[in-house]
Amino acid sequence: MPNTSATAPSHNLRNPAIEAINRAMARFPLIVRTLRELRGTDIPLPGDDDLRHGCQRALTAILGELSRIPVAPAGKSCKTEEIARNWLHTAAAGELIDADQLQRIQMFIDNILSADESLAG
Repeated sequence: MPNTSATAPSHNLRNPAIEAINRAMARFPLIVRTLRELRGTDIPLPGDDDLRHGCQRALTAILGELSRIPVAPAGKSCKTEEIARNWLHTAAAGELIDADQLQRIQMFIDNILSADESLAG
């Protein structure tokens, strides 16, 4: 059997952490869309406060999930990792979600993927 690239095994070792980030963040676009729609209404409707509260709880749950993901081992970056790194980089997220919350989420993601910093590129 031919020998594969030396980076393939380390890349595969990163996948569980990267996939865990993407699973934890899967609700994020829905949260942003919901908050955008709530912001766009002229008159508050019944249930709007409940939706805002639900969005906050979902963001807190995302933080909790991210906090339990172990740091990924060093390895080569891949497309899935780019998705994991870019969840928060939308203008709408910055306008609709508390900056401190976004910063905490970004810090968790950066910490999980930090072992790759020397190999990024």
